[in-house]
Amino acid sequence: MDRHLAMQCFCRVVETGSLAAAARDLDCSRAVVSKYVQQLEDWAGSRLLARTTRSMQLTEAGTRFYAYCRRVMDDTEQTLSQLREHSAGLSGRVVISAPVSLTLAFLGEHLHAFQRLHPQIELDVRLNDRPVDLVREGVDLALRGQARLGDSSLVAVQLMQLPRVLCAAPSFWAAHGLPEHPEQLRGLNCLPYRLGEDAGRWLFEGPGGEPHSIEVDGSFRADNSLLLIDAMRRGVGIGLVPEPMVREALARGELVAALGEYRVEPRRLFALYPSRSYLSGRVRALVDFLKQSLAA
Repeated sequence: MDRHLAMQCFCRVVETGSLAAAARDLDCSRAVVSKYVQQLEDWAGSRLLARTTRSMQLTEAGTRFYAYCRRVMDDTEQTLSQLREHSAGLSGRVVISAPVSLTLAFLGEHLHAFQRLHPQIELDVRLNDRPVDLVREGVDLALRGQARLGDSSLVAVQLMQLPRVLCAAPSFWAAHGLPEHPEQLRGLNCLPYRLGEDAGRWLFEGPGGEPHSIEVDGSFRADNSLLLIDAMRRGVGIGLVPEPMVREALARGELVAALGEYRVEPRRLFALYPSRSYLSGRVRALVDFLKQSLAA
């Protein structure tokens, strides 16, 4: 039995949740994966997976054995990666989960700039605005724009702040008047970002520190900021969006900002990766590059 390959199969079964999904990931048959899991169970002298026709769960022994296999796999990858990087420079594949709008608006250019510096690194970018299970889905690095992070076993590195700006098309302000106070937003057509923490209520802090909480609603909402910005340009309504995404539109006069003296909690762009003792050199180099490049 190739124990290293068997451990790799077992880890992917646990992380993907099924023999079939692990087989697809490893580009082999379900029977091969099943055979390796059975051989590991024979070797360990314990049942590792409780399997039925509908579900599969780790046994108590399987949970301990998975932790052992994961350490072996990580240590092996660390050693091999260090040897490769020492002899040939940074190379290999980095799987990235990134937000759709921010990546299309400006993160993409930074990823291309990194790859120009390290042409031997392959970037596999998966655009998704929803949370992903990094370990289960085989993701090395997740980029996420949020106000703050909840409790998590992931390591988080803040890459940059994303100040937000309230704005609309000149035609919209001409028809409804430029507001001077957040209360004047009530009844206006606001365009919420559906996945945001403040999708139904926008919070402002006045010049004197006083809070203003405004319930917002409108005729158009979306889970993609670029689509909202397009609607704003068309005069549909008011949006509260990351400033880097509308900077050029503001400079060209396609959008006009309002309530600039009222502070809105910024979003922050984080790099997230699994909390393991080892982080590959290529992932670490990408995180360091993004932190410096985005700060500049």
